[in-house]
Formats: sequence, structure tokens, C-alpha cells
Amino acid sequence: MKLPARQPYGADRHGDAMASFPSLDRRWSSAVNALHDHLWVTPSKDEAGLLRRLGACASELDRHLGTKGLIAGGVRPVLRDFKKYPGGKDVFEFLHSTTNLAAGVAYRTKRPREAAKRASEVVSSLAIGLSSASDSFHLVDAFQSGKSDFMDFTTRLADVLENRGFALAGEFKRGANATYNVHAIWDDSWSKDFQALAVLDGIGSAAHVCALHVEALRVLGGYHEAPYGRLAPAVRRIVERIGAHA
Repeated sequence: MKLPARQPYGADRHGDAMASFPSLDRRWSSAVNALHDHLWVTPSKDEAGLLRRLGACASELDRHLGTKGLIAGGVRPVLRDFKKYPGGKDVFEFLHSTTNLAAGVAYRTKRPREAAKRASEVVSSLAIGLSSASDSFHLVDAFQSGKSDFMDFTTRLADVLENRGFALAGEFKRGANATYNVHAIWDDSWSKDFQALAVLDGIGSAAHVCALHVEALRVLGGYHEAPYGRLAPAVRRIVERIGAHA
């Protein structure tokens, strides 16, 4: 995957990211979804090519955000000596969170429903990740089969995390539910101001959930400096773009 020239991003810094962002978003989503399938559906026949795409995705995201290698530096060590577990899972959570939050920020004014959806995908994925990390994947099975709703899922997950010693489990639950519910109850008849505030709430809560996810992994023994040491700084830079483009 060839990296595009820097010039199309010039408008980003002046608040007009939408001209070039959708094509970037499609490339990033394609690469991250391909990693998901490689890990949990059908292994790719070209793992090396997939890893190159993921590295390029991280570098493009750095250029889009102006983060000077923050994101690429987080995934590069894992991609260099790649193992499906835990490395593949770690890269998926890191890039899935950062690319979807970047999309939420980019789409929040012109496509607010989509922005809410993308933030919701971040928290649902991280909840699934912590269920796996805490040996509680049965909670995911119940949620995905429709036997429980998201609030029941996160409530049960919070109980598990608290029992494992994560004191902020309730905060994770509340943040995840706040973001998920913004998209779940979305109504296009809301006023533009109401939509804008709802999206900001969803994105902000999702960002907090990313930070809480890292702290939960520390308690569960699933924390790895690469890439998780850079997740909170990267997410902070992403949400700070809201103020820069207000």
C-alpha cells in the first residue's frame, strides 16, 4: 500500500479534514478489519503484506494527526517480531481504537450519526477485549447472541474486573455505556446543537474508556508497553483536534 503525498492533508490543520479523510478512513478500516479476520476468522495467505498495510496505516494516521511517529512507534516493534497472540490482538485494539476515534472526530460535524457509531465501536471492542483478557468470553457470547444487552454485558464485566482487583471497573462500565447509548438512541430529529453535544459526549467518554482499558490490562497482566504505552497519548492528541477545529 503506497503512502499518499503529504499535500492533501494540508487542509486538515485548517479544519477541513473531510476533503481527504474518507479515502484514508477506508484504507485504515480495510487494514484493521483484515487483521481482525486474520486473527479470528480465516488466516491471511499474505501475512507479510498485511503487516506492511498495518504499518502504513499507522504512519498515515501519524501524518494526519501530526503526531510525529507516536502511533507508528507503538505498533512497529510488534509488527517487526509479529506473533498473533498477544501481538496481533494488541495491534488490533490499538489501531481499531485510534482509527475509529480519529473518524469520530473527523465526522462529528458533517456526519454526526456516523461519528457516534464509530465511537460506539471503540468501546464495544474494548469491552470484548477485556472480557477475553479476564477469561470471561462467555459474556461476549451472551451479548453477541442477543441473550444480554450491552448494559448487562458491561455490568457483568465490571463485576469480573472488580473481583480481579481493578478498582476503576465501574468507571469503565459507565464510560462505555455512555458512548454506546449515544449511538443506540440516536435520533436524526435532534437539533444540530443537541447532536453536536451528544457526539462530543460519546467521543469524550470513548477516549476515557481507552485510558481505562490500559489500566485494566495492567491489573489483569495483559499490558505490553508496545503498543499500549502510547494509546492514551495518541487518544489525547486525537480528541484535542476537536478544540483545534472548533
